Amino acid sequence: MTGGTIAELREQAPTGLSARPDPRVLRTHVALHEAMVSLCLEVGYRAVTIDQLVERAGVTRATFYTHFRDKEHLLAAIADQVVSDVLDRFQQQAPAGADRLQVLFEDAERHPDRLRVVLRGEGDGVALRLFTERMAEVITERDDEAVAGGAMPLAVDRRLAVRAMAGQIIEVLRWWIDTDAPGSHDTPRLPRDTVIAQLRTTALLGRLATDDPRRTAARGEEHLA
Repeated sequence: MTGGTIAELREQAPTGLSARPDPRVLRTHVALHEAMVSLCLEVGYRAVTIDQLVERAGVTRATFYTHFRDKEHLLAAIADQVVSDVLDRFQQQAPAGADRLQVLFEDAERHPDRLRVVLRGEGDGVALRLFTERMAEVITERDDEAVAGGAMPLAVDRRLAVRAMAGQIIEVLRWWIDTDAPGSHDTPRLPRDTVIAQLRTTALLGRLATDDPRRTAARGEEHLA
């Protein structure tokens, strides 16, 4: 995906599937999504060819072009699916009463490879920018809710704080799912709940001025999401 904007990515992602898609179409999409993800992780997005994709997915070139214009279109569809599956749950705080960060990291544990492709910035980073934009929207909404509920306003410019928080969560998430990836030489990754608690602490500190004595007592009881 050379260049491109977030708006273009939204337009590129297929939207023709109904609530009850044809099972054959669904199987084809799943096979091609999985093929693209595995090949991206093996050889990198730029090196992936249509021939490799159809061979890995077990479909013909004609079938591929029935569903996708090119590999950029396929990557856009994968990014859109990740955003829908992960960030929509993050935004909706589903299941009821669940912690949003908990939901996000649980999804990362269940589907690390496709999220890894997005977080690594494959396809010139357009998918990653979409993911970041949606993350920032969710954090902004959560901050509105927190302040309306009596929380202190952020101690720095909110636009800066939201971008910093979004970038921090995304980078920590990328690092966390990559820690146990094949070939990783990092130490065993931190437990999920430890990472979430420390992200909460960081979010709490963002609401406290540098001279606020509560900074030294922060333990992460306040929820980021």
